[in-house]
Amino acid sequence: MNTTRYPENSVCWIDLGTPDMEATAAFYTALFGWTVHPPDADGYRLCTLRGRLVAALGPAEDPGAPYWTINVTVADIRAAVTRFARLGARIVVEPTRVGTLGHAAVTLDPVGAPLSLWQPGTHTGMELTHEPGTFAGLSLLTDRPERAAAFYRPALHWNPDPAHTGFRLPDNTLATTGPRPGSPTAQRALWLVGFASAGPEDDAALARRLGATEVRRDDSGGDVVLRDPTGALFGLTRHPQ
Repeated sequence: MNTTRYPENSVCWIDLGTPDMEATAAFYTALFGWTVHPPDADGYRLCTLRGRLVAALGPAEDPGAPYWTINVTVADIRAAVTRFARLGARIVVEPTRVGTLGHAAVTLDPVGAPLSLWQPGTHTGMELTHEPGTFAGLSLLTDRPERAAAFYRPALHWNPDPAHTGFRLPDNTLATTGPRPGSPTAQRALWLVGFASAGPEDDAALARRLGATEVRRDDSGGDVVLRDPTGALFGLTRHPQ
């Protein structure tokens, strides 16, 4: 459980831009037991589990397949955006104040993966993680892990391993890298969000009954990657209760 401010340069929040809000809300509610709250003026809907914030859903703003976005907490968002741009990222949305909640910016890293920056105000991030139905890890899906490593080391002080198969984040979590999954539709590089599951195979079967499609699973049966009914990739990773 996490109810405190996140270490700088760690993942503090996740959200999904979806083209079909009602179908998406119904899917994650049935799969994870989330409560999806009424939308704000921009259509952004907070998701809770047992009353604690775990994620959000919003209207899709990009063409193509929807995707989960990771938000990284920073102390000075303008300095972070300047650093990102200098290192080759594209700034999609300049730092913007979100009321008293904080400041947000949207970027594309040099391999094309979307990543948002968040300077917290009253909203510091997820209140529950690493429990079934909540955020439990991430993986960068890219064909250029070396280029990603060269960016994230100076940009966010993420330390890649020598083989460029993952990063260690400042909060000591690990983020892996891997190839983009095969698909009839070309998929951009992106961050794959993993959700904790006490039984990935059972949860994957439920997800399929709810309209998801399975993309791949590891040989041990511990991790499964799926597309939700609108096409957004997500992972299930084994986490005992």
